[in-house]
Amino acid sequence: MTAPTRREFLAAAGGALATSSLAGRELRAADAERQDARAAVPPHRPLTVEGVHAYTDRVSVAAGETIRFHVSSAHPYELQVCRLGLDVDSPARDELVHSFGPSPAATQPIHPGSYVAVDKPLDPHAALPGLTIEVWVRRWRTMGRQAIVSQFDEPEACGFALFVNEDGSLSFYVGDGGRYDERNVLTTPPAQLHMEVNPQGLKHFPDNTPSSVTSNQWHHVVARFDGASRQIWVDGREVAQNAFSGVCRPGGAPLRIGAAGRQGLASALLDADIAMPALYGKALSPAEIEARFAAKALSKPADPALLGCWPLDEERGERVADSSPHGRHGRIINGGTWMIGGPALHADVPRFGHYAPKDDPQRGHALRLASDDLYDCRWKPSHEFRVPADARSGIYVGRIRFPLDGADRLYHVVFIVKKATARPRAPIAFLCATNSWKAYAATPFSPTWKGIKQSIGNNGFANSPGDPPAYCFYRPHQAGQGTYQLGFRMPWPVVGPYTTVGPPEWDYSHLCRQDRFTQVWLESHGYDYDTLSDTDVHVDPHVLDGYKVLYVVGHSEYWSFEAMESVQRFLDGGGNVILLSGNTAFWRVSFNDDASVIECRKGDAPGTQVRADRRGELWHSHDGRRGGMARECGFPAWRLFGLEYASLMGVGVPGVGPYKVRNPDHFLFKRPHDLQLRAGDSLAGAPGRALPQPIGHEGDVRVSTLAKFLVEPLPEGATPPTEDPAGITLLADGFADSRKLTFAWDYLQRPVPPAKNPPIDVAAEMIYWERPAGGHVFHAGSINAGSTLSLDPKWTGLMHNVLNHFGVTRAEANAREK
Repeated sequence: MTAPTRREFLAAAGGALATSSLAGRELRAADAERQDARAAVPPHRPLTVEGVHAYTDRVSVAAGETIRFHVSSAHPYELQVCRLGLDVDSPARDELVHSFGPSPAATQPIHPGSYVAVDKPLDPHAALPGLTIEVWVRRWRTMGRQAIVSQFDEPEACGFALFVNEDGSLSFYVGDGGRYDERNVLTTPPAQLHMEVNPQGLKHFPDNTPSSVTSNQWHHVVARFDGASRQIWVDGREVAQNAFSGVCRPGGAPLRIGAAGRQGLASALLDADIAMPALYGKALSPAEIEARFAAKALSKPADPALLGCWPLDEERGERVADSSPHGRHGRIINGGTWMIGGPALHADVPRFGHYAPKDDPQRGHALRLASDDLYDCRWKPSHEFRVPADARSGIYVGRIRFPLDGADRLYHVVFIVKKATARPRAPIAFLCATNSWKAYAATPFSPTWKGIKQSIGNNGFANSPGDPPAYCFYRPHQAGQGTYQLGFRMPWPVVGPYTTVGPPEWDYSHLCRQDRFTQVWLESHGYDYDTLSDTDVHVDPHVLDGYKVLYVVGHSEYWSFEAMESVQRFLDGGGNVILLSGNTAFWRVSFNDDASVIECRKGDAPGTQVRADRRGELWHSHDGRRGGMARECGFPAWRLFGLEYASLMGVGVPGVGPYKVRNPDHFLFKRPHDLQLRAGDSLAGAPGRALPQPIGHEGDVRVSTLAKFLVEPLPEGATPPTEDPAGITLLADGFADSRKLTFAWDYLQRPVPPAKNPPIDVAAEMIYWERPAGGHVFHAGSINAGSTLSLDPKWTGLMHNVLNHFGVTRAEANAREK
């Protein structure tokens, strides 16, 4: 992939970008050309997704720039562009910016599944007197027959193929490049079926030698044809053979790794990890097979008969190089996953202490493939809209209205509109937790629900017929692969502005709607702000320059180090941060070159998708750095914001919340508005109501508080912090009865026993921090803190005091408009 210019990078990511040197029409044409290039994949099995689905070409767009809507709809519809207004529970007060009018039904298929498309196949007419396919494979759950390596297109162009079957058995096809013939298939028995000789002359060893490839284990597989017989070898032993005379003709099908063809379309897509696939124009001898097995994919074959070999040592990007002299380079379709290590890797690397993939001579290389990999739908744009240059910054939606079952349905595509490039900055930058929105966005092709609100779990909503991709950072791939990356050019209906989580009586949200509570409070109280996405802060290190205050809200859980460094720079320069967030900056993420794919490798904590015995997979492919909890990757949240994640609880559980004031004489409780609070007074609850509570879902506390809950003994090499950075003042804490917490974790993310002595009596803490390095932080330490801002006058008063102390007044909004 050619690296984008800075201008292209910022434009694709939605960063602030001046367009004076490039006319808008030219910029749109350049964007369209890039999208066309992404769309140009080889013919691939399509999957039609029923219903209505849509996404935008970017997460955020500046006023004055163009945004595109990619829609697949089985129903006639109307697309509207709306700015979300002052009602978090309905569209009643939204601003209609534009309507595209009636649009006819028009569906666009998806093409899921990753594999390697090789540029140059073997000569279709060559008569090969011998052939060997060699590959290391670690399969996941196999559904149907899946291809490992093939030049094979059923039914008319069947040359050769190595398949793995649902029961773990292997099949080797050797043909003449023409019509499929079942007699050309050699198949091993499934696992644990051991026989001496069957009626067809199939030999199998009666001991425990594997005759198949078991799941979640590396196996060296060789399919060998010598002109007189075919054999399949697993882990250095012949496990099946039969007589088969003649030659092999590759035929006119494309050469693929991880797929075969059916009627011209890539299909039989593989769910497995592969390492060092290679093709030889001869039958390897038993001694050569044994030597290749012993090499553990750490050395490339050096054989004059080599037709192609792919060491898979790129570890990022979509290009795969052929180490043979034949130039059979490949392109990964639909991403795949790099940085998983090869067969020789001892993947259970220490959790603490030094480990660097580049310094591990046994690590090797491999590529993980998934039959449901999809990171860009590649749909053609259905609608294009130039956001007015004077449009207010905020959270916007593409609202699709369509009839279904006699009732109107609403489908929402959420995106961010930033201020126009030429417009002066507001005093406040309002950061939407778009990384977390994406992290939880399972079931991107879910059906549209009835009504306005819908409760969504971490595993998403219902999936559409046909089982389209449904994974997220909390839901693995269909075959069991952990989800390490997600694409932004995909629908995300569960992020919609009215989705909730948990029982209806909680009326609780942790994605877009949670962010909206604070946004609506600011707007209804006359504060001027500019809205940003997480991607903007990741891409542009100067995006916060000139702001007085940065608001971090909601479930702001997923942060890149680039974004954290941008905020650190902002604070060190005297900036101020207000956090109405919990579980803040917990997981480290990274992005690909154009910020269209987010990567997160979660280990050693709740929500883990990297198993402890595969900790070597924690290193990211996008930047090569260690992944997992930010606190274990060298940049803990407490160093930036003062608090760390500690607790998980239900929302509205008796015995949890609200805040209790601990320092009533602090100036933030006194100036300019004296809130007349006393020690122990409740704060930020809903007076006279049990719900909502500001302490909810997940909470953050000081590291000194976490130190009280450390579980002994400590793992080898662990040195959790016990002292807070200088300058932190505890204002209030979120009371919790330890018996009511779902979980509390120590700094190392080990569950704290409910009977811990002393008992846990805090789920979140509210602090004010005068940072020695510069800047100030007000941190409420709870995801749900913003939801009660409009319900408790004293909580509102405290927020006014904080903003006033940080130099923000309501009069500035009118001043900017003038």
